[in-house]
Amino acid sequence: MKYIYIHGFNSAGYGDKVNDLKNSFGEENVIAPNLPYNPKKAVQLLEFLIDAVLCKDKVVILGTSLGGFYSLYLSYRFKIPAFIINPAIDPYNALKDELGEQTNFKTGENYKFTREHLETLKEFYLTEKQLLEIKDLIFVYLDEEDELLDSKGTKKYFENYGVFVKMYPDGNHRFTHMKELIKDLKEKLINFK
Repeated sequence: MKYIYIHGFNSAGYGDKVNDLKNSFGEENVIAPNLPYNPKKAVQLLEFLIDAVLCKDKVVILGTSLGGFYSLYLSYRFKIPAFIINPAIDPYNALKDELGEQTNFKTGENYKFTREHLETLKEFYLTEKQLLEIKDLIFVYLDEEDELLDSKGTKKYFENYGVFVKMYPDGNHRFTHMKELIKDLKEKLINFK
């Protein structure tokens, strides 16, 4: 089994969450790319990776924030399990204020987030019907005190579709319950082996 970690906006494919995954599942089993800023190119890269890995192994995706949004689309596209952490459910509107010059929090790289980048996000929204088709493949994990996204609204949104949701007290957008999530993930993956 391979685990593909999908980072969020202005982040990168390394850090504490990735280290926790590597420590739990083996460094050789965790793939955590630094994604392009252009959402279309990011998803194309992820599709390529998943397609390549699925030829030889099973795949689980884990996505945080904007990566959680991408994970929903990819779960639908490939019919694979997705464990999503403090996901952005409406990034088109959430990222409107981010248009313009940006600096990646982890890499320090400067770039411009454009209107075109924002518009391409619309291509990856799932319809209600599509979300219902994969509701048993989606597992949502939230920190209640997420300072960037509405955790209670996100919980309600997914529960309306019958998706599994676990909300931890306290925490923040960076998500402080990764060890608990990994324990839960191991239990849930028994059904996908």
